[in-house]
Amino acid sequence: TTRDAVELLDRYENLYATVTLHHLIITLNDVAGGMLQPHLFCKPIAKRPEDREALLAAALQAHPKLMFGSDSAPHPISKKECCGCAAGLFTAPVCLPTLVELFEEHGALDNLQAFVSGNAQRIHDFTPLSKTVKLEKVGMLVPESYGDVVPYRAGETIPWAVTSID
Repeated sequence: TTRDAVELLDRYENLYATVTLHHLIITLNDVAGGMLQPHLFCKPIAKRPEDREALLAAALQAHPKLMFGSDSAPHPISKKECCGCAAGLFTAPVCLPTLVELFEEHGALDNLQAFVSGNAQRIHDFTPLSKTVKLEKVGMLVPESYGDVVPYRAGETIPWAVTSID
């Protein structure tokens, strides 16, 4: 989750990496810059802005040795809002809409599929499922919780939403 790690991808032929949605967006300051935000606490811990920017730049260009890793962690509130809280963000409900939003904001929608699935298919030489996920710019209000689990971006509206999976 560092700029140095991104640079290593170009240095070593047999080195590949995955990166999560939240490591493309948050920094350590978001997690612990004021009051600790337990629902943003993850391992590896979010790093400095320059690290996030390097990860984001590599993702936006669909670096051929970088793959998306969803790594969603639906810990209950009782395990997040406590001393020694569980690490991980519950990103599954917002993952694809947030990625589309992020890539659109940076004018990189043409690279989204390669980052999300194409690079992994090529690197690991596997045939994808014949399913298609459709997202539309219809807006999605992220609930404050799903039962006793707080999702990433709780209470926010994301411009994109998954509208079908075929």
